[in-house]
Amino acid sequence: MPQSEEMMDQETSREIARYADVAMYTAVPIEASRTEPEVTIIDMTSNPLRKMAAVSELYRGGIYRDPGLISTEQAMLWLKQAQSSKIVLPLEFINISLFVEGVGRDITHQMVRQRTAGFVQESMRFAVKENAAYEVTEPPELIGLADDHPWRVEWNKAVAEVTASYLRLIHSGMPAESARKLIPTGIATRIHWHTDYRNFIAQAGNRLCSQAQWDWKVLWGKIVTAIINYGPPTDRWQQKALASMLKPICFATGKCEFMGPADRWCDIRERVEAHHAAGERPETWTDIDPHELLRPDAARRTLQNER
Repeated sequence: MPQSEEMMDQETSREIARYADVAMYTAVPIEASRTEPEVTIIDMTSNPLRKMAAVSELYRGGIYRDPGLISTEQAMLWLKQAQSSKIVLPLEFINISLFVEGVGRDITHQMVRQRTAGFVQESMRFAVKENAAYEVTEPPELIGLADDHPWRVEWNKAVAEVTASYLRLIHSGMPAESARKLIPTGIATRIHWHTDYRNFIAQAGNRLCSQAQWDWKVLWGKIVTAIINYGPPTDRWQQKALASMLKPICFATGKCEFMGPADRWCDIRERVEAHHAAGERPETWTDIDPHELLRPDAARRTLQNER
């Protein structure tokens, strides 16, 4: 074995020897976890609208073995059909695989509840978060606060103490799968996410609603940008059209879908329900800005906004 390779092998052995289990490894640090998540589209169905349209054409007797023969007009027609009809199964012929980095595990715990998708997440049983003190994602209430603000002081103190304890336990021989129980729920993570577009739209509808946690709204903004910029420039019209389908559920159904006793108050619910009662479709709403739902307090009654 060459000397350089031998030295590398010895260094690797020393690194792993710090851990109780030889199957424990050091997680690659997440540098941007304190700001915003990163989204990469690993793969997505090419020529997606034409493929969806080729499938849809069979409903009216059309046979297309080559989706490339579908015109732009046909593709957009079937996209409109998918937005105005319950016949949306052709959207399942569009698949998307994303790599999400820098979101907290509080978000991925919600993400994996989607039963119509596949997920592979960074393991904390075997991947040790040596950089844990700098990888706890923060809520919007801390953004812009001075270092001496009571919330900031309390937050920083707690994160420093608990992550230091986590590392001390691991370095003294406790397996990572046990020590990880101390780690804050907001620790940044990575996850691969694979689903079809029909179910992707359904998830967007729920997570872009005011009811969703603030982090989801930031994440979906990144997802929309990634979709629009994916693939060759000649296909961007398809990508933009698909991205336009990702919107809060009330803008798709025309009414509030979160009226249960466990659902939060919503800043636009009364207006949405008034339009619904009048039979007015979302495309006619002029008094509701969809971006209202993206504010952190869009579904929160706090002491401050009650005054």
